[in-house]
Amino acid sequence: MKHVWALLIKFTAIGTMLFPFLSIFNNASLMTILFITVVTTVVSYFLGDLYLLPKLGNFKSTLADFGLSFLLIWIISAVFINSTSDMLLTTLFSALLVAGVEPLFHLYMKTHIFSDSAESVIPGVYKGDLMMTEYSEELDDQNLKKEAKNPDNQGESNQSK
Repeated sequence: MKHVWALLIKFTAIGTMLFPFLSIFNNASLMTILFITVVTTVVSYFLGDLYLLPKLGNFKSTLADFGLSFLLIWIISAVFINSTSDMLLTTLFSALLVAGVEPLFHLYMKTHIFSDSAESVIPGVYKGDLMMTEYSEELDDQNLKKEAKNPDNQGESNQSK
C-alpha cells in the first residue's frame, strides 16, 4: 500500500508540472498528457527511485531522474504531439520542473518507503498493533481461583509476586 501512495504522489507532482507546459506550448490533448505522465511516473519510480536512489543518493538520483524524465517526455511528445513550436525547449523546462520536485519526493521515499518506522504512510496510523488492553493480576483467572481457595493468603500472594 505504501508504494501505491508513493506512486500517486509522484503521478500528481509530475502531472502538475507537465500539464501547463504541454497544453499551452504544444497544444497537447489531456489524454496525451496523462499518457506521458503515467509512463514517466512508472518508469522513473521503479528505475530512479527504487533502484538508483538507495545506491546513488539524493543528488545523483535527481540528476538521473532529470535525464530520464527529459528523454521520456521528449520521445513520447515527438511521437504523439504534432506541434510546430519548439518541443525541445518545452521538454527541457518540463524536465527541470520535475527534477525540482524530485528531492522532496526522495525525502518522502527515505522516510516512508525505505524506513521501518512504526508510522505508516497515513499520518496518525501506526503499522504495529498498538491497540492492546492492559492486563492486570486482578483479571487473571488463575489468581482468582487461588484466592478463592485460600482467602487468608491474599496479601502474601500479591507481595510474593
